[in-house]
Amino acid sequence: MVVATLADPLALDPHRVTDFVGQEVVANVCDTLVRPRPGSGRPEPALASAWATPDQRVWTFTLRGGVLFQDGAALDAEAVVANFEYLRRELRFPARGRAVGPLVFELALERPDATLLATLAQPRFSIESPRQLGGGSPVCTGPFRLESKRPGPLELRRWDGYWGEPPRLSAVRFLRFPDADALVRGLAAGEADVSSGIAPRQAAALHQQPSLLLDSQTGLNLVYLALNLERPPLGESRVRRAIARAVDRVSLVRLLGGHAAVAQGPLPPSVLGRDLQGRGLALDPQAARQMLAAAGVRPGTPLVVSVSRQPRPYLSEPLRVAARVRDDLVAVGFAATVRELDWNDQVALTSRGDYDAALLGWHADTLEPDDFLSALLESDAVGTTNRSRFRSPEMDALLARARGQPDTAARLALYRQALQLFQRDMPFVPLFHASVFTAHRREVQGLVIGPTGILRFDKAWKQR
Repeated sequence: MVVATLADPLALDPHRVTDFVGQEVVANVCDTLVRPRPGSGRPEPALASAWATPDQRVWTFTLRGGVLFQDGAALDAEAVVANFEYLRRELRFPARGRAVGPLVFELALERPDATLLATLAQPRFSIESPRQLGGGSPVCTGPFRLESKRPGPLELRRWDGYWGEPPRLSAVRFLRFPDADALVRGLAAGEADVSSGIAPRQAAALHQQPSLLLDSQTGLNLVYLALNLERPPLGESRVRRAIARAVDRVSLVRLLGGHAAVAQGPLPPSVLGRDLQGRGLALDPQAARQMLAAAGVRPGTPLVVSVSRQPRPYLSEPLRVAARVRDDLVAVGFAATVRELDWNDQVALTSRGDYDAALLGWHADTLEPDDFLSALLESDAVGTTNRSRFRSPEMDALLARARGQPDTAARLALYRQALQLFQRDMPFVPLFHASVFTAHRREVQGLVIGPTGILRFDKAWKQR
């Protein structure tokens, strides 16, 4: 199976991988304790066959027996504890591991977290051979092993010692193309079999290729207009709610060719508890002007919208989207302008709060609401991922209670309260959830597309 990419992996250390291509390699070489169940995305057993917790803080896991790493080391409790000690020491993961039996280990968190299983299903929590920790190359227990890190196409080979059902493919090769158009031509010509590196603008052309099939789903992402609450007049919630009524999100989705879903709140529809959608985002420019006048905002008030020139996976047309948002703000009385930046400057500027408004996005790794809400709204995240600089003891308390709540229904009830608070305070304006695409040749069968778009090849094959 040849996988077309637009970049080489930035890293292959399982615990440090962050880029999409690197995560896809690691997900096929390594296993996690639990993994997302196809279809629902809920955690199911992988290297751990069972788990239990009395309080959401101390978790006990039982491992599968007879599992070997690709270097011959045995999977046991001590090997898993070594992985979590590495994560704690090198990456500040807030937990300590302890072996309590040959195949049983205990993980003690610094604070209760009912979403832990969803976290542990991410590729960066893969379990690596203790002999290889920090070596920069994945040596794990998965269905494929890394053949070589030499320059050129990266190749995985089927590992015959895999503990699960052996893959039907003998190898998976990752082949980088110079640009998006070359990638599409390579798929059409049969130089590659599958790719997740498909931009929305290519969807129409791919639909017309009889040899290709295109999978589209709403991504686990959010594009939003961040509002700096420390900059007048944005510190007043009436002003922020007025801006939410001023921005025409439907027209933004239309601008993107329909390859997105209008955001009704901060959570995409695929997130656990898909009824957690809010109200109060209806387009109403006249009401927005009235609300701004009532808040004492005079016509001609300046407002600078910062945007990165470089497209992101969730934002393929940043400058066009920013221009449309600017025009909507001008229509309700702001003297709005757009400031174009490089991506690194955009991140630095918004992290330190040196901006008025900014076009930003977030891509989550799990289906848990906490993956969005804590990152974007919790006070502890101000200066990093909470770029609106929103501080609310009420919101912090709700999110902390939700993380410690083992009952799913009760946890979702707390998230509903958090979303009601979001709608009242409107610390940023949700815009849309971008679609993500996977294209493959018709002879490719059995692909597993994860909730974050990462492909697994252990069930895949090619018809002849």
